[in-house]
Amino acid sequence: MKNTTMESPLKLDEIIDTHEEQLPMWVAYPGSGTFKVLTRPLGRKQAEFIEAATEPQWDLATMQKRQVLNTEKYLQLFLDWVIVDWQGLTVKDLRRLVLLKDWKKLSRHKGEIGCDAKAKLLLMQFSPAFSTWINRVCLDIERFNAEREEEAEKKP
Repeated sequence: MKNTTMESPLKLDEIIDTHEEQLPMWVAYPGSGTFKVLTRPLGRKQAEFIEAATEPQWDLATMQKRQVLNTEKYLQLFLDWVIVDWQGLTVKDLRRLVLLKDWKKLSRHKGEIGCDAKAKLLLMQFSPAFSTWINRVCLDIERFNAEREEEAEKKP
């Protein structure tokens, strides 16, 4: 007897993950018991941000316009995307990340420091440790997701 059941053909729009973004993940900042950042990988957004932050400028040497990356604009787009939120950033943590104006006065503050666009930018610009860490986290999340997909493909 002939097998009459046929497998239905695969449709790409049903099997390709077309989501533009991956879900953000909470990542604890090393050495802090409270500070953690809700972050997501840069992924395909990098090219979009470079294009959005590139502007024409006059090159005075050649008297021609050329395209130049506005690094401040790129950094703001990057941070708005990559750092979704944070929790638990205290003055004690901040002291490990950047120089503070009046440590003794600030040390009495027991609350958290909020996350907003200006705070993200200041931390990235004035803390090489935080800047390096957040870039590494973005890459690690992408690598983790890629490895997880590879492992899922290997399983029968």
